[in-house]
Amino acid sequence: MIVQGPLELVPEAELRRQFEVNVYGPANVMRAFLPLVRKGKGRIVNISAPTARTAIPFLAPISASKAALESLSDAARVELAPWDIPVVLIQPGAMATAIFDKAGAAARTALAEAPAERRTLYGKQLEALDKMLAGQRLSPVTAVVDAIVRAVEARRPRPRYVVGADARALVMLSRLPTRLRDKLLTRTLGLA
Repeated sequence: MIVQGPLELVPEAELRRQFEVNVYGPANVMRAFLPLVRKGKGRIVNISAPTARTAIPFLAPISASKAALESLSDAARVELAPWDIPVVLIQPGAMATAIFDKAGAAARTALAEAPAERRTLYGKQLEALDKMLAGQRLSPVTAVVDAIVRAVEARRPRPRYVVGADARALVMLSRLPTRLRDKLLTRTLGLA
């Protein structure tokens, strides 16, 4: 699930729902299953996103919730090390699924409910973002499946598996100085 749109106009219930799905859900599943994982010498695999490291404008809810999931996973990895329980993050880029269509439809519904004068403030930026999203290259879902299989089967799994060229680009972008990163994002997304 992806909640998108100008943060100012994202309904509070949608913001909460994003955190329920991406933070509280995985945290509750980890806590519930840890006794079994410990007993079976298993591992935990969480699905994140490269937007956890590089927050994308108009995708603040997904960016923030995935950053929180990564923090929980990083802390759990160290906490569970005494029991040799690996905690792995999979960071897929844009995959060929219906998630983007659903997110767009939900964002249009939320925007329609926002006051018109505030909605128009973001008109040009949202058009540019829509244009960029329409032209993005989607990777096959099998790439994520392959990464999950590697994470599950590896004797010593890596802490993170980055899947897709766009995900790798966002990870690289996260390493740049903040102002340079912001400038590149603005230009790439057509928001200038």
